[in-house]
Amino acid sequence: MPESRGKKRSLYLKWRPSRFQEVVGQEGPVRILQNSVKKGETSHAYLFAGPRGTGKTSVARILAKAINCENSRDGEPCNECPSCKKIEGGTVLDIVEIDGASNRGIDKIRELREEVNFAPAELENKVYIIDEVHMLTPQAFNALLKTIEEPPDKVTFIFATTEPEKVPATIISRCQVFEFTEIASPEIEARLRKVASSEGVEITKDALNLISSRARGSMRDGLVVLEQIISYDSTGKVNKEDLFELLGLTRGEIVEEYAESLVHGRPGKALEVLDELEKRGKDPELFLDQVLEKLRNQIKQTDGHSKLQELVKLSRGILDASDDLKSSSHKLVTLEVGTLELLEQMNPEDSSSKSTPVEEEIPKHPHEGSRQNDDNSKPNSEKHPDKTDTPEGQGEKENENSGEGLRSSDQWKNLIEKIEEEKISIAAFLEEAYPVFRNQDLYLEFGREYSFHKESLEEEKNFSYLKEAVQGCFEDVDELRIIYNEREDRSESETDAGILDEKAELVKDKFNGNVVEEGRL
Repeated sequence: MPESRGKKRSLYLKWRPSRFQEVVGQEGPVRILQNSVKKGETSHAYLFAGPRGTGKTSVARILAKAINCENSRDGEPCNECPSCKKIEGGTVLDIVEIDGASNRGIDKIRELREEVNFAPAELENKVYIIDEVHMLTPQAFNALLKTIEEPPDKVTFIFATTEPEKVPATIISRCQVFEFTEIASPEIEARLRKVASSEGVEITKDALNLISSRARGSMRDGLVVLEQIISYDSTGKVNKEDLFELLGLTRGEIVEEYAESLVHGRPGKALEVLDELEKRGKDPELFLDQVLEKLRNQIKQTDGHSKLQELVKLSRGILDASDDLKSSSHKLVTLEVGTLELLEQMNPEDSSSKSTPVEEEIPKHPHEGSRQNDDNSKPNSEKHPDKTDTPEGQGEKENENSGEGLRSSDQWKNLIEKIEEEKISIAAFLEEAYPVFRNQDLYLEFGREYSFHKESLEEEKNFSYLKEAVQGCFEDVDELRIIYNEREDRSESETDAGILDEKAELVKDKFNGNVVEEGRL
């Protein structure tokens, strides 16, 4: 098979199937299509739906050859007749391939409507293959619908899509629909072994297994990775160690350590793993993909209901953390915060018990634990640098509803303590907030240096939780607003040295760090 296309550089092109029997992992659709060609009962319109890299476009091209083959046997194209060779070489005008993503407008479909009325120029049948058909505009779909409702003779439409739910029902109802599924890892592995052997590459079973699992059901992805590692080692020998280096993967034992630390409530170990990831320059998103795959394999092997629930809950939390990473510009910090939140979800009883391992291992926020002692022992000016001395009784009401007056109130302290029991990360962010009541609205003001805190609290799930918590601790709060503090009357010492000290303490205590050198620019 590959010899006929030896000039193609990419393995996935060189080893693209050219006959129905060479297609891997799609036995159902292939059998039906082959039999329909054999009986001469092909449809005028097909829709191939399924994940990327599963053979939709390849099967469409094989079908185009089969219905035009001059010497078809048992529904298979012969690949030897002039029609097959022209189609294989891509030199025939009667086979038209359209990329729906880049030709999605109505003008292209109008051109198609005009072309279909002309008889085939070289072949017995015209075939139009539209890839990613779901990308067409509504107007283009309407124009296409009129064409496939009453198609001309000798014309076949084959649509391929990874998102069939976006294809109008009016189009789907006029097509024969075939579902292409993810290809099983053992089938990908067997195919890759055959390709590697034909290419003269020595590859270990462990390496093949890793490639097939990373392919995620896509034969094309598996072949692309195989091609990368063949280029990586000029000796033609490939092992699992090479793959970890090439793909930026984290070793299985490290992935397992992270997952186990979440299950058993060991935040110190989890953060230690994340520190190691940063040192080695690993991609946090790719790391979470590996964690999910590890959990998926564990779920398959789990019989106990309790253990299964635990793994499913953990997987859901990892998925949420992965979603947060995709939109974050502070990926490592986001992953660390997400890890702490997930630990709380997995071990909720540990949040309220100081004698449990989780509570002992999670470093306390600098304000936590010392708040009561410090507040009782330090004078107001030392506890709250913002607060200026006022005559007794003067401005008491204003201070209760703004800034440090509100921060020192029992209501605010109760709010922080309540949130600490459920969401440690949100409580940590609130420690840098400057709360102010204006009319019936509570404003949380942040300095520009705390943009990450502000943006994190503004995330939909965090904001909804915080708003509910605020309304539970403060009466008659209409709206919760999170804004930047543009005050100009804050002392230079606070906005400079004080803030740096607070940030240093937060980082040190939150992540169990040590000060190795002190200094100031």
